[in-house]
Amino acid sequence: MAVTKLAYQVNVNYGGKKIASLQLNDKTHLLKLEYVPDWQQTGFAISPSLSLDNQHSASAVYNYLDNALPEGEARTLLAENLGVSEKNVYSQVNALGNDLSGAVTFSSSVSDDSLNQKATLRILTEEELVARLDNKEEFGLLTWDDKPRLSVAGVQDKLNVFINDEEQIGFGDGSLCSTHILKFEKKNCPNLVLNEFFCMKLSAAVGLPTADIQFRRFGQHPSLIVKRFDRRYIAESSKVMRRHVIDGCQALGLSRYHKYERNLGDGRDVKHIRDGVSLEKLFEFCKTMSLPVESMQWLINWQLFNLMISNYDSHGKNVSLFFDKKHKRFTQAYDLVNIAMFPQFKHVLAMAMGDEFEPDHINAYQLADFAETCHINKKLLSRLLISLADKVIYQLSSGVLIEHLKTEPFIQQDDISIFEALSENVLVKTCYLKSQAAEIETMSV
Repeated sequence: MAVTKLAYQVNVNYGGKKIASLQLNDKTHLLKLEYVPDWQQTGFAISPSLSLDNQHSASAVYNYLDNALPEGEARTLLAENLGVSEKNVYSQVNALGNDLSGAVTFSSSVSDDSLNQKATLRILTEEELVARLDNKEEFGLLTWDDKPRLSVAGVQDKLNVFINDEEQIGFGDGSLCSTHILKFEKKNCPNLVLNEFFCMKLSAAVGLPTADIQFRRFGQHPSLIVKRFDRRYIAESSKVMRRHVIDGCQALGLSRYHKYERNLGDGRDVKHIRDGVSLEKLFEFCKTMSLPVESMQWLINWQLFNLMISNYDSHGKNVSLFFDKKHKRFTQAYDLVNIAMFPQFKHVLAMAMGDEFEPDHINAYQLADFAETCHINKKLLSRLLISLADKVIYQLSSGVLIEHLKTEPFIQQDDISIFEALSENVLVKTCYLKSQAAEIETMSV
């Protein structure tokens, strides 16, 4: 009986210390997360919807965990590998619980002493990775050595890995966990990695907080190496320290199916339903953050930059927050891609500007509507738009960014034409948006 009961309970840990228990009711299959008394007194809620009073609902627990797990094909493969339903988040969290986003881990042992365990690194050689990438459509990237590793599939295939100071790549266990994400492209999305590399480098060049990235080729496969901002490797002690983060869906207490504002899609009969993550909801949440004014300005610049680079797919899971007892602030930007360069994707905004989802219809009126909807001062919006546009225009019209990218390792001559096409596309869009800035203040919505 005791063994059966333990099978339906895992510990929730933070910094090697148990802070809560996660329980699955074996009859109703509902989840319950219950903080321990000491954490209730001294800790923090790991998500706004999971309050320290333990009065949160089973759906709030499910949504938090569901958002922490892979999406798409990788989620299906993970469930199949474990022999469970795709909706059985309890079993999936139990399997991947030591390397989910943020600082919270899940373990079935009495205490999580992973930080004190011996660091072990399973080296992933370039030859092995190339061989898998050559056949990833058949074998995928999820399972290595018959063990599931956190792999997230979407427009790109992604694999979480540990990279040490000697630039060895592998899978870390014990006191080690992933420090980087390798992102690859699928056959139907040629040049997607170069596209994201360009957009991320542009973001950093104009001074926006942006995740650190590198471009590399493994054999014939282009890859983006993204340094995780929720991880920090301490070489002296062979430990990876974790920082807690949540994404926009978790911050708003919404399911992963609500990452788009039109959560039921943009079909004729449902496009009016907008219960998903929206800019209005995110700006409202800014009021609860550590530095509300700074957070609002970050969010304004993030959205304006997404418009400039035509990143139509900037949804609720593409924005995250550092979330702990001392800090509630946005992380660095990530997943910045120019969607306009891919006709096979939908060219519809994930979150509306005011009431507009069509990116080609964004002009001064829609920008003013965005300002009023999100309670932004129109003069401030106009000023921030001009300032950001000027920085983007300088980087692109002067050729400074592309000249810098030419010096990057693994960049080939053929890649430059991709950068030039992206530069022209972004420059045209940015100049147009800047031309609308002066009229924002005069618009009556």
